[in-house]
Amino acid sequence: MAYSAGDTILDDEYNTFVTGDAAGTGTHTVANVNSVWGAGTADKGWGQAGTISAVSAGTTISATQWNDFLGRIETLGAHQGTTVTDYSSLTTGDTIEAYGTVSTDLTNVYNNRFDCAAVGTAITSSSARTTAWNPTVDTIQQLAFSSADTLRYFFNAGGTVRLSFSRSGGTSNDKNTEWTDLCTSSGTVWLSGSDSHTVNSQALTGTTKVGGSAGGTGSAVSNIDFHDLTGSFQQIFIQYADTAPYTANYIKVEALVSGANIQFKTTFQDDAADTGNPTYPLSGTNPASLDVIDGTLTVSVSAVPPATTYISNTWGTPTWSTTDAL
Repeated sequence: MAYSAGDTILDDEYNTFVTGDAAGTGTHTVANVNSVWGAGTADKGWGQAGTISAVSAGTTISATQWNDFLGRIETLGAHQGTTVTDYSSLTTGDTIEAYGTVSTDLTNVYNNRFDCAAVGTAITSSSARTTAWNPTVDTIQQLAFSSADTLRYFFNAGGTVRLSFSRSGGTSNDKNTEWTDLCTSSGTVWLSGSDSHTVNSQALTGTTKVGGSAGGTGSAVSNIDFHDLTGSFQQIFIQYADTAPYTANYIKVEALVSGANIQFKTTFQDDAADTGNPTYPLSGTNPASLDVIDGTLTVSVSAVPPATTYISNTWGTPTWSTTDAL
């Protein structure tokens, strides 16, 4: 019997809504509440306790069971910011009939499972360098979770990792000024769990640059999301300087996943000779001493978890470490 408004709910229809298949054994390929709410697999699952049980063939669906299912849709929608129907509660003796909006609401909360209407407190760290450098420096920063599943739950429920860059102090010259500008114009690089979702009103496409300004030729932001990462570094972001003669200089971010850990490698590459201010080479000065960057160079990282207003923290408290300093 096909599900339509006004029909009495059958056990196989209820099981499909709850677990994804009529038998109640579960599948993650069909829209259902348990795949989003529970452990799920891969890009599905927030790791929440209290998944809804299937019913046996021929069982009459109780008011409590139906209310639990409809309430779960509302809770999923509230966490995501997905608009769903405000379902009225049933009481003992009521006939359980199909709502015309249930299939649409269920499909929406399943498809919007990476969305997150609000976020929690950021877990931050940084890697900094105060000695002069040229032509390249890099740093690797690692975010460690208790297990691969808790790492997955973090991103599946709307968690993000964000990187930003800065340079300050040091010698007053054009090269340093342009590196400061490149750091600022690179904005904040966000890595998220999907290539199309919204977190705290920010539209995200896997890797997303937020703020800053356009870079020079060759600048690129990938659409790689957390689930696209492998055990080898992949480039997720690169931005070139936009002012001559420094347009060969760039900031690059790569990422990988290893078990319960995610790593970010940030590279600062200075391929442009200093021909600006001061004039290069300066009379009586070692030319090589002018073609360096000094001051304080910093990569700041933050892991921003989803809010726990409607769900529990199933991802724990991940910790940052710097495995390779700038």
